[in-house]
Amino acid sequence: MTALPPTTSGQPAASTPGRKRSESARLSILAAAYELLVSTGFQQMSIEGVASRANVGKATIYRWWRNKGVLAAEAFMHAVAPAIAFQESSSARADIARQMKGLSLVYRGRTGEILAEMIAHSQGDPDMREALFAGYLQPRRAAAKAVLQRGMDQGEFLPNLDLEMLVDALYGPLIYRMLIRQHPITDQFIEQTWSAVFDGIVRREV
Repeated sequence: MTALPPTTSGQPAASTPGRKRSESARLSILAAAYELLVSTGFQQMSIEGVASRANVGKATIYRWWRNKGVLAAEAFMHAVAPAIAFQESSSARADIARQMKGLSLVYRGRTGEILAEMIAHSQGDPDMREALFAGYLQPRRAAAKAVLQRGMDQGEFLPNLDLEMLVDALYGPLIYRMLIRQHPITDQFIEQTWSAVFDGIVRREV
């Protein structure tokens, strides 16, 4: 699978105080950073390389991002956000299944390799770890819980479910395979994962 192209959506990570960012410069920097992530990987990506590709000075990048890790985290989130967004329909179950398929495409191939590398590096980089959590993991969990809550409110799912546990049950297996990379994230695996969870929470007519 080819990596996802940069997009113009996504939320900026926390930056250091300074001059207000030019939106066009921000987008150029994020696009350049993501392109380097895809072509070289996180370890080989450099602020110098991003600055050259985006046609900005290194000082501009450091004014708005604390370090390479924080920039890489935002660039990745910015690029993949549209592919993993929830699309609302009349069925919360269908919405979860559709989003999990989109997420599986992100986790496969090169894009998943990049994320796994960044997660590994973030264990020793508190700023990058916070950027990944606040900008990627936390919003994704909140969005999934909102869909599950809607399913409960509409009577599609059983009431009083533990949303945190359900999110772990649905997405934990995908993250495990993305990180360990011993077994592929196939469509069949995705369907088996959500079916195993839904079988226990879908309300059935008596």
